[in-house]
Amino acid sequence: MSIFYGNSDFSFKSIFKVTISVTGFNVKKEYKGGTMEFISEVYWDKGGRCVNQDSVSLQEVWVKGKKAVFALVCDGIGGLESGEMASGFVAERMTEWFYKEAAVLLKKRKNRKRIEKSGLRALYGCNGEMVRFGKEKGISFGTTVTALLLTGRRYFLWHSGDTRAYRIVMRKRYLGKIKQLTKDHAKDHYTLLQCIGSFEWKKPQVKSGYFIKKSTVLLCSDGLRNRVEEEKMMEAMLPQLLNSRGQIYGRLKEMTEYAKKHGEKDNISAVAVRIG
Repeated sequence: MSIFYGNSDFSFKSIFKVTISVTGFNVKKEYKGGTMEFISEVYWDKGGRCVNQDSVSLQEVWVKGKKAVFALVCDGIGGLESGEMASGFVAERMTEWFYKEAAVLLKKRKNRKRIEKSGLRALYGCNGEMVRFGKEKGISFGTTVTALLLTGRRYFLWHSGDTRAYRIVMRKRYLGKIKQLTKDHAKDHYTLLQCIGSFEWKKPQVKSGYFIKKSTVLLCSDGLRNRVEEEKMMEAMLPQLLNSRGQIYGRLKEMTEYAKKHGEKDNISAVAVRIG
């Protein structure tokens, strides 16, 4: 499965064709052996804005008999020029990285540090290109990024800005727990301390580990979490209640409509993956 929503001056379709032909990973392959089950879906809404400055990516491939999932949310910085181009560029480049490097490292069974550093190098490269482009055009632009790589019970997370990643688990019957996995790089609700863009490089947050229990991981832009309380997110995304892509899509849409009904005007984007 491959889903991508975003805007930039680069052609995602051409990049995607190159990465598939280079790596040879089969997106549509079915596998009937024992493996970790993932169910995932995306919701992308421009909210009350004329332009959607968010970009999202959700990719699934089979690597050595295991499904690998790559999920990403970018939120172009409002108040700067070309926010939609910034988020779209980083989303495209990181999706290309997933196919050209991350999936290859997984196939070769490389260790945690190799994969973490590879993701950091990809983001560093994005930042460098955006610095050069900004100087040439005389503009400042940037984007937040929260990117997740999953294979089996193992996860990797790269994050810069105030988009967020949450993990939701069921503790007792219909009673859950939600935990924010990312740190907000912001001084207050309106002032970002770091992002990926035409600015000095600041190292993103990097995390990795294992999800032992059945879980849902939710990535979202601030347009969603500004209005939707964590308890409501938890109730909507309990993993035991999500048994199909359609159910995930419906829950993401419900939260989006709730946010808009309660006054949210910003773009709203979310990617959810049910694990186990």
